[in-house]
Amino acid sequence: MDGNGRWATKQGKSRDYGHKIGASKVYYIYKNCIDLGFKTVSFFAMSSENMSRADSETKNISSLLDFSINNHFQDLIKNKIKFNIIGNTKPLPMNVKETIRNAESATSSFSKYKMNIAYNYGGKWDIVNAVNKAITNNEKITPEVIDKYLSTQFDYPDLIVRTGGYKRLSNFMLWQSAYSELVFLDTLWPDLTKDHIQSIFNEHVNTKRKFGIV
Repeated sequence: MDGNGRWATKQGKSRDYGHKIGASKVYYIYKNCIDLGFKTVSFFAMSSENMSRADSETKNISSLLDFSINNHFQDLIKNKIKFNIIGNTKPLPMNVKETIRNAESATSSFSKYKMNIAYNYGGKWDIVNAVNKAITNNEKITPEVIDKYLSTQFDYPDLIVRTGGYKRLSNFMLWQSAYSELVFLDTLWPDLTKDHIQSIFNEHVNTKRKFGIV
């Protein structure tokens, strides 16, 4: 979800304001994806590299995470959406971690729809974390074992969309994206609309993932 800061600068606003508007778009975009038939949607909210930004900015973004989860908690329950944070949550404030635990626990039995928020997440971290879990459990390292211990647990994204104009994955789901379709938009995240999602869906709905076999 790239472009919050640049969007704010164009508006003559602070970066914090840009992140606030960006956070407010997440559930709106998620709902549009679900309406089109997607079952699982993951949002890259904060990379492990982003965590090295100024404390004031990272604290503001963590408070937005806390607010957004609480604000949409009833939506998650009503629509039976399984909610997960993927990434290293250890550095987060205690109240934010408690909010996350409550939302994950309350939605853990749901299976029809999934919403993942990648926070303090990195693809390299995910792979290393999976390997370390396998070693701890004395399991031989195989692709299937790594799949099992990744934060996404066997979920492979069919499609990855990056807003903001940059054409790179920036350490997002490096293992899981091996055969994903990639879309790069010049549109900044706060400017993303239902029409963008519909256009992307129309272009890729009939794509068949062959995994290099056929």
